[in-house]
Amino acid sequence: MSDQPTEPTPPTGPTGAGPAVPYGAPEASTAAPHEVGEGGLALRAALRRAVRLAALVCLVAGVVTAVVAGLLVGLPGVWGALLGFAIALAFLATTALVGARTAGGDPVVVAGWVLGSWLVKVVVVGVALFVLHDMTFYDPVSLFVGIVVGMLCTLYAEFRALTSARIPYVDTSAR
Repeated sequence: MSDQPTEPTPPTGPTGAGPAVPYGAPEASTAAPHEVGEGGLALRAALRRAVRLAALVCLVAGVVTAVVAGLLVGLPGVWGALLGFAIALAFLATTALVGARTAGGDPVVVAGWVLGSWLVKVVVVGVALFVLHDMTFYDPVSLFVGIVVGMLCTLYAEFRALTSARIPYVDTSAR
């Protein structure tokens, strides 16, 4: 025997196939950090579907609301309803798009992106409404109705798309 220390061999698991993982310790993933598991991919697909469905529902409801506002108020009603639907769709769809882009990532990073995009949207909508405040080409009541109906339509479409999606609870690709 020599006086030189030898490297200890790592303990193997029950099958002898690899290193043992202590009970309760997270298993190491073989996926690269930028790869998304099947749960993240399913969530991305569901959020993209939600945005498409919301755009379709808002288009139909926006045209109907604009026609009704046009009959009741005239051209300013049409502009108000269309602006309202554009604001509602842009506001709510942006969150879904940011969620789709960051889905499957680190939850803290995803939350940061969603919260950051929400804060930016609030500022942009506030500035847009401030700029529109003194303009006379639209009807403010039609704008309000367009925003409310547009938000309800968008929320319904996103709810419908996400509740009908098949998103796995367990990500088997990480093993």
